[in-house]
Amino acid sequence: MLSAAWVACKKADIRFGDQFLDDGYTQIVKVDSFSVDMYTIQVDSFVSSAKGTTLVGDYTDPVFGHITTQTYFEVIPPPYVDSFANTLFDSLVLVLKTNGGYYGDSMQPVTIQVHQLSEAIVPYDATGNIYSSRTFAVEPVPLGTKTLLVRPGAGDSIQVRLSDVLGNALLAKLQNNADQDMQNSTAFLQYLYGLRISGTGNNQFVFGCADSVVMRLCYRKPGLYMQSKHADFTLASNTHHFTHVQADRSGTVLKDLAALGQVNSSLTGHMAYSSYAAGAMVKIRFPSVRDILKLPNYAKIIKATLVIKPASGSYQGVYSLPPQLRLSQTTQLNQVGTDITQINSDGTAVSQTGNLVIDDLYGSNTAYTYDVTSYLHGLVTDATINNNGLLLIPPSPALETRFNRLIVGDGSNGEAKTQLFIWYASVQ
Repeated sequence: MLSAAWVACKKADIRFGDQFLDDGYTQIVKVDSFSVDMYTIQVDSFVSSAKGTTLVGDYTDPVFGHITTQTYFEVIPPPYVDSFANTLFDSLVLVLKTNGGYYGDSMQPVTIQVHQLSEAIVPYDATGNIYSSRTFAVEPVPLGTKTLLVRPGAGDSIQVRLSDVLGNALLAKLQNNADQDMQNSTAFLQYLYGLRISGTGNNQFVFGCADSVVMRLCYRKPGLYMQSKHADFTLASNTHHFTHVQADRSGTVLKDLAALGQVNSSLTGHMAYSSYAAGAMVKIRFPSVRDILKLPNYAKIIKATLVIKPASGSYQGVYSLPPQLRLSQTTQLNQVGTDITQINSDGTAVSQTGNLVIDDLYGSNTAYTYDVTSYLHGLVTDATINNNGLLLIPPSPALETRFNRLIVGDGSNGEAKTQLFIWYASVQ
């Protein structure tokens, strides 16, 4: 509904010239009472292959539920050389190197497991993409289990001891230059389909590792003195390296999200929830913005700014905000479309990411801010009735590999109110 309060802020008369107001005199009027509707949208799945990240662990979030990760990958043997004769087995380990990404309580130990696949990794289609909903069967007994404290920011190298039975079998194959499984990568992947690394379901921590994962066969070679050597089985293909992510939202405010597909913020305490990798994203709509055409003497939108304020207390401790969030246009299908952009000084258009400001003192001024002028120009000229809107999501690859969360209020929320500010020209 239109309100006189919209015109509470005016500037002095400004002469714009003939180019768009026919030499008329105008005023700039600021309005901030157009409704902002929000929804939490279920993310069914996303492409998680070839993202360059191995996610390890699981955690429980009181809002987003219990989030589990399982990363699948293939390894291939080193090129054959005739140097394994008379060698002695030492150990087989999986070597991972942290990449600095993590979510949850890094002060808590995490228990991880490595399983051998019992079926080959096969993509869905000819594109080679593998989605986060995909899983492959594994052998019931893990090859290795380890509990450890991870320092994700230190670039730690993590080693998980694997089965001696598998290690001895691999060394025996390397010692036999006629072994058919070791002749090429294709043959080896028929022998060892791949590996899966996962949490145990009782952790409070997920961390990221680089895709330089290595299965290392350590052995000793006798001579004048005993030499310690190793052979690395490296990542076969990053397109077959992907993470399965699953969310159990039982007992949370989002418990019905999977069944409904989307939930209006009016049903969740006038809050909307976003953690794309954990299966939720925020959709924003401005259903009444075309009412600006009914305002007296309206001529043109000069500027429009969207200010999104996270709920106070929702990003403290282990729950961190996404440092960057894009606004991507979407339709009623809620698919990611074209980003809202801004023009750089060199004239190139780049996606806006919110210019996040964090108010560490009071929290009330923490906000993401976007220039949505061009987007609103399109909205006010579109007379069709639709459910188009904007999705609030991180840029890739953080989109698929980071679990930072956002809890934000809609236009009716008193404490974390999302606001649309419009400055328009009014002809006198």
